[in-house]
Amino acid sequence: MTGIKIEGIILAAGKGTRMLPLTEKMPKPLLPVTGVPLLEIAADKLLRSGASRLHVNLFHLGGRIREYASGKDWPVVFHEEEELLDTGGGIGNMAPGLREADHILLHNGDVLSSFGFDEALEFHIGKKAMVTMILMEPQEGGRTPPAAVTVDEKGDVLDIGPSPADRHRALGYTGMAVIDPGALEYFPRKKKGLVPVLLEMISERLGSVTGFDVSSSPDAAWGEIGSPESYLDIHRRIMLEKVRFDEAVPPPPMPLRAGDGASVDPGVRWAGFLDVGKDVLIEGNTFLEDCVVLEGAAVRNGTRLRSAVVYDDKVLEVDK
Repeated sequence: MTGIKIEGIILAAGKGTRMLPLTEKMPKPLLPVTGVPLLEIAADKLLRSGASRLHVNLFHLGGRIREYASGKDWPVVFHEEEELLDTGGGIGNMAPGLREADHILLHNGDVLSSFGFDEALEFHIGKKAMVTMILMEPQEGGRTPPAAVTVDEKGDVLDIGPSPADRHRALGYTGMAVIDPGALEYFPRKKKGLVPVLLEMISERLGSVTGFDVSSSPDAAWGEIGSPESYLDIHRRIMLEKVRFDEAVPPPPMPLRAGDGASVDPGVRWAGFLDVGKDVLIEGNTFLEDCVVLEGAAVRNGTRLRSAVVYDDKVLEVDK
């Protein structure tokens, strides 16, 4: 869209509480998926979608995120939060730097998807909406967002909550959205969730919040890294099921990946999938099944692990 100014938002200020203890020293947006940090996957998608600048909010271990981004050629502005402002307040805190945009693309810092923003943006412009939520049909198994957004036949959002209105579709919110700068007045510079902000818009004008359903997109895939279990499942889907979430994380030819500088003894046995980060050491006489070994970690002789994340000198075993 030549001549249109698009700004991107990455929400990266959470504490990563559900990912503990992995996130004690590493902010969740820097957790790698087949070697690529979530932050980088989101940033690349936004830039490919036309964003001329990225806005990233920071709280927990924000310095680590700044340090990582300093090594990238990204047009990025960081917004520090002295206290967690939640999604609504976080966007409100960024608002002064967003008002000159024609459109704003929002991406949660902990989601992956196979779809982009182009079609949703076109839909958003056609509807003249203030906010367009990118939605999916819910399915069993936890691999789609839960049903929480009620939409009518025109795509207008009627309600947001766990009990959808009768006779209407209930879809799941993917953590991606298109925002009109005119909506920024509804986002306060204080702690407030996204849902109350959107419900206020809906109460004032039906149709101000719309939903774009990506369920019919070919091979539509979505995932959220909200727990160690889901972190391993994302790797399982990419490495074993060959799910293509994003061009930044293509499935490897086989379910074994080793980063630069990794040393894996020829006597290592593995099953399922094994993702090995940079500068990892895996000694002989070990067996690893469905494991992720993060950058710089070591797996010592005689170790036996199933469904585990290895980091620093620690092991987080995940119950199946």
